[in-house]
Amino acid sequence: MAVKQLTTADFDSQIASGKSIVDFSAAWCGPCQMLAPILEQASERYSDVKFFKVDIDSEPDLTARFKIMSVPMLIVFKDGQVVKKSVGLISGSELSELIKGL
Repeated sequence: MAVKQLTTADFDSQIASGKSIVDFSAAWCGPCQMLAPILEQASERYSDVKFFKVDIDSEPDLTARFKIMSVPMLIVFKDGQVVKKSVGLISGSELSELIKGL
């Protein structure tokens, strides 16, 4: 399963049920670009988790709603509710630890 781009219009419906990880990032952000392949690999490994990406420059409403001050910012949702957050570049093993408690 690939990482899907989200917009303000489809955000709530996509994260409403199940486990989701949303990567708030920007095209100009070096650490964001380094995190992208880690998320792609995780999306293949964890079929029970949905992986999404939000471009903070294209989606200012979502950026404001979740008070994104630094990128990359991963927000973990379970049935539409925020359960965890992670700021900055993380490794694949750190991402696995983030997913474990879901």
